[in-house]
Amino acid sequence: MTTTVSSRSAASVRIVEVGPRDGLQNVKFPIPTPTKLELVDRLHKTGLTSIEITSVVSPKAIPQLADCRQVLGNERIKSLMSDSTLRLPVLIPNVKGLDIAIASGVREVAVFVSATEGFSKANINATVDEGVARARLVAQKARATTLSVRGYVSCIFADPYDGPTPQAAVLKVVRELLDMGCYEVSLGDTVGVGTARDVASLFEYLRASGVPLSKLAGHFHDTYGQAVSNVWQAYQCGVRVFDSSVGGLGGCPFAPGAKGNVATEDVVYLFQQAGVQTGVDLMKLVETGTWISKELNKANESRAGSALAIKNGLMQRTKVIHSPEKFHLQWTLLSQTEGLKIYRSGVNIKLLLDRPMNGNALTTSMISDLTQFFEQARDDKTISRIIIFGEGKFFCTGMDLAKGSSPVAQSKSDSDAQYERLTRLFELIDNAPQVTIACINGPAFGGGVGLAFTCDIRIAVKAATMTLSEAKLGLCPATISKYVIREWGVAFAREAMLTTRPISMLELKSLGLVSSLVEDVNELSSALDSYLVKLKAAGPTASTMCKELVRLAWTNAGGVQQATGIKNLFDEMMSSEGEAAIGLKAFQSGQKTLDWDDVRQQKFRAKL
Repeated sequence: MTTTVSSRSAASVRIVEVGPRDGLQNVKFPIPTPTKLELVDRLHKTGLTSIEITSVVSPKAIPQLADCRQVLGNERIKSLMSDSTLRLPVLIPNVKGLDIAIASGVREVAVFVSATEGFSKANINATVDEGVARARLVAQKARATTLSVRGYVSCIFADPYDGPTPQAAVLKVVRELLDMGCYEVSLGDTVGVGTARDVASLFEYLRASGVPLSKLAGHFHDTYGQAVSNVWQAYQCGVRVFDSSVGGLGGCPFAPGAKGNVATEDVVYLFQQAGVQTGVDLMKLVETGTWISKELNKANESRAGSALAIKNGLMQRTKVIHSPEKFHLQWTLLSQTEGLKIYRSGVNIKLLLDRPMNGNALTTSMISDLTQFFEQARDDKTISRIIIFGEGKFFCTGMDLAKGSSPVAQSKSDSDAQYERLTRLFELIDNAPQVTIACINGPAFGGGVGLAFTCDIRIAVKAATMTLSEAKLGLCPATISKYVIREWGVAFAREAMLTTRPISMLELKSLGLVSSLVEDVNELSSALDSYLVKLKAAGPTASTMCKELVRLAWTNAGGVQQATGIKNLFDEMMSSEGEAAIGLKAFQSGQKTLDWDDVRQQKFRAKL
């Protein structure tokens, strides 16, 4: 029989904030250590007394937590760890990690096991029994050094590989964790499929099997929007400890687009409205959720947090525009060569890299075809924009390095010829009078990164990455370096080249290097078409002049060439025969926007 809230209404709950570890660990772009430290400090100031601060794991396994030693070694964190009123668990996968945690002064650790074989093998490359054995070694050594040990169980309702989880499997690992000395076991609905009925059934089963509910905690994910409901149901069953993440940070890698952990703001709001004490200042928590969401350039996933932030002026309400935003242009195939297709829609040209089975790697013939196109387009006034797109999984994997076709490590003449080919192509794209757009459908490597960043604008699929991978092969990104460094900045470009790490689109977007992101490749074409429609508002000659202003600022900032160039552009735009005469006439007649694509096409037709 479950315990009802009416009979336990005076009870308080303890919230375990897992945002700094579980909430951040799947974020693809590196989060600065100072941001993580500030997050912990802000959370502590809300009144939270249990905060999971990091995990001592292999940097290869979870790159986001590679700075765990810096976090644990921070003086502010050490001060918090010395406070006996706080619980600051650190997730530990093995004894090696435990040794590091002990040396860092950690007073509490957490161990984890899966209730299911499929997830255990995928997550830690071990069976459930092997996972339990590893956790036991950590727990025994931790307890021998007077550390407290908390336990986690994953996949309590379902496994993304094995399907529904038998309750007996959950009971088995819960007993194992309690037997090895865990003072508390957190039950995790890892894929977020559970409902209130599942919660009631499992906790009643565990209670009837002799597991004290006072030893259990609830850890619910919001994949299907059931997390707050599941928290309430678990509370009614008698559970009084709940894991949550500020701003709903986190996510499930097995459910793309799914939400993460139940938001701490939602849990605190739920219990506050029910008269149940949490000891947490809700508004300070809302401020923290708003802050970290902005820092990560992501939406705040807390419903209560977002509502309270808007109500109190911490963030603006998102306006919903009901006018149609998606446009579908008609594209006509103009020509096709090996590895390249050229399409046209009005004043727009789309260059489709078409070697999907080879990652759209640039062959000599492809480079030649692209170069020839840009040479011819340079003086073609009927073209306003040029788009480079990729077919298949990759945008472009750079130079073709296939055996027998690569110029790398060949003769000096081969090397010089390849240098001239690449240099000429990138210079033509960079100096094109048209607006150039890279439509990034998937990962790019080496020269493919250069191809994207010689363009003026980038639109990308969120899951795509950019990798300057040359150093792995004993190479360097020579011909593309001036464009990448110009766009990325010296420090960021240097770090990317030296680490050869994949750079996520979210990171590039946060730096202003990508203009627009879409969820998947199916949305990319319509996003491009919509973007092209927006660009109709800018005159084609004016766009060319704007590009020249940027180029002058980059190559001759403050110099005579820049001053002369600006004066020449000023004279051109003021000419009675220029675009300004058309634009001014439209403005004076009350026309707010002009379809410059139509203007250019009419002008071209008039000459025929």
